[in-house]
Amino acid sequence: MGKTRIIRGLHTLLALMLILSILPATRVQASENVELQLALKVGSTRALVNGAEIQIDKPFVDNGAVMVPLGVFKKTFGSTVSLEKDKVVKVMYGSHTGAMTIGSMTAWKDGVKIQLQAPPRMVVSGVLMVPLRFVAGVLGARVSPGDSGGLLVSLTPSRTVDQTAGEPGIEGDAGKTRIGNSYYKWSMNYPTEFIVGNSGGDESIATFMSVDSLYYLEVRAVQQEIPLGADELLEQLIGEAEEGGEMVMDREVYPQAAVPYARIVSQESSGTFWESRKYYADDRVYEVYLTDDTATNYKDLGQYTKLLNSFKPSFDNKDNKLRDLSTVKNGLKTAADNDYGVSLQVPAGWSTDAKHLYYEGGQEGYLGIKVTSAPAGSTLDSWTQELNSKARDSYVPDALLIKGSKPVQISGEPGQVNEVHKNTGKGWLAEYQALLLKDGYRYYVEYVTPAGQVDSSRLADILSSITIDFDWVQENFGKLETDDYAALSRSTVTKNSRTFGFAVNIPRLWTPYQDVFETQNVEYRFTGGWFQIFSIEGGSVENSVNSLKSFYQNKNNDPSGPKIVSEEATTFAGQPATMLTVHQSKKGVAQQVKQIVVGKDEKTYTITVTLNDVNATIRQQEAIDQTLQSFRFTGE
Repeated sequence: MGKTRIIRGLHTLLALMLILSILPATRVQASENVELQLALKVGSTRALVNGAEIQIDKPFVDNGAVMVPLGVFKKTFGSTVSLEKDKVVKVMYGSHTGAMTIGSMTAWKDGVKIQLQAPPRMVVSGVLMVPLRFVAGVLGARVSPGDSGGLLVSLTPSRTVDQTAGEPGIEGDAGKTRIGNSYYKWSMNYPTEFIVGNSGGDESIATFMSVDSLYYLEVRAVQQEIPLGADELLEQLIGEAEEGGEMVMDREVYPQAAVPYARIVSQESSGTFWESRKYYADDRVYEVYLTDDTATNYKDLGQYTKLLNSFKPSFDNKDNKLRDLSTVKNGLKTAADNDYGVSLQVPAGWSTDAKHLYYEGGQEGYLGIKVTSAPAGSTLDSWTQELNSKARDSYVPDALLIKGSKPVQISGEPGQVNEVHKNTGKGWLAEYQALLLKDGYRYYVEYVTPAGQVDSSRLADILSSITIDFDWVQENFGKLETDDYAALSRSTVTKNSRTFGFAVNIPRLWTPYQDVFETQNVEYRFTGGWFQIFSIEGGSVENSVNSLKSFYQNKNNDPSGPKIVSEEATTFAGQPATMLTVHQSKKGVAQQVKQIVVGKDEKTYTITVTLNDVNATIRQQEAIDQTLQSFRFTGE
């Protein structure tokens, strides 16, 4: 966290008393449908907390950052704040933690280091003032313009937040002495110096570090249905360490422990020491890792034995001193993307790729979010027409059913949900498209699940959980990608290969999978298919065709296996060529494969187009034909 000035003695006590004075004892009951709001204005002592007027120290601007009294966040949203070692201020809300140091420009948000515009500081009155946007970001609140030049901080909580009478304004995390995860069922002691880290939205991983960043601790919960004994856990630990190039310095098994476990201490090639432990309980393996940058001998990690021994693969929901890191409620967990200021809830067991706003549940489906610039004149209805046109262009009539649209509220704004059913060749999927237009940006949420597993209440819960910081998007982004399907569907980009002497026009809607044209292989994907150009020096058309025919030979007469429909001598890009047409089933999906083999200047080229039957629309075929016709040899 860096060295900073320490506030001591009576000054600290006075500051605490004054912070307390602006926090009347209340109880905040925040249901999922009630938005909590804080309205304030720079230079004004008047603030509105959920509609009720209170007096506060005047907010002011410091280096572009609006500074406000820390206590108003607890008063408004029921967040928890604590003061550690007389200088480190922690703000906690649900599973999220922010940490700031008085007088320092460095802060931490869920374990990620952030540079503040201005540091938190005590003002003359003794009240602690903090950067508004940083704390609002920790809470997941939106900051937007308010009345008469003021600011409005809004938050729709995902759970009930209790602030009971008699609680102090700055406390040791509301008296929490243990921390854990109720969904993955583990807990351990909660030292006051713990900062909760960022695990990218994956609740199966929890990371912690000390305020001074000296030690780091990580807990992982991994599904494991086959029971493992302490000796087997030890073998895993040793194997993983040796595979990573580490030297095992100490090892032990504890088969008689309440929950048997194994531990090792290992040293990386860099000299860093790690203590690693594994436990097995309730179809999960729990992994605990700890390192200390100051350790010079494996025995130095012994100072953390008490902390590590406090780990239990269980969670006591009745223990009010136990802080729950889990955001799971009604089978949903909180996911967030700080880049776009988007927060929502997704099914608890789904994998999370917060960076790309993509969440996947295997056979249960997936959810994706995309933020783009809106084309001029775009409306929800015109956007829906675009999406329907794209669906009709990508799926044959027998594989598509457009069910309709209905209005919905998304993050407090009017939006629309479209329901479309698509057959991918392996069964029908229900696709729900949530659309929102705001300030020149399109917010698109796509929730896809097997048609037979549609849960309308789950969809409603997900949509109602979405919060978007619209001001953040406007402040941090200018012109984004524009998803104008009508324009993009007829647009191409020319690609050249100097090494292999050809050029081709690629549709802009196709997604590059391997697009380095100076290499042998280039490949693009599109709905239900892919396009590939494979080039080699030498070889011959005849040999390449014979190799393909051998590859497609269905020796066992498998009904779903490949069948060569035709072999045709043709002309391609002005050169004699052979075209093979094959029909096959891949992973249960029927598809046609067209391969053109052509030679030029002692090089052999194989152009492959694969298209699933359910996606073989006129428009898809047109795009493929135009791409093939655009292929030309450049002579370079």
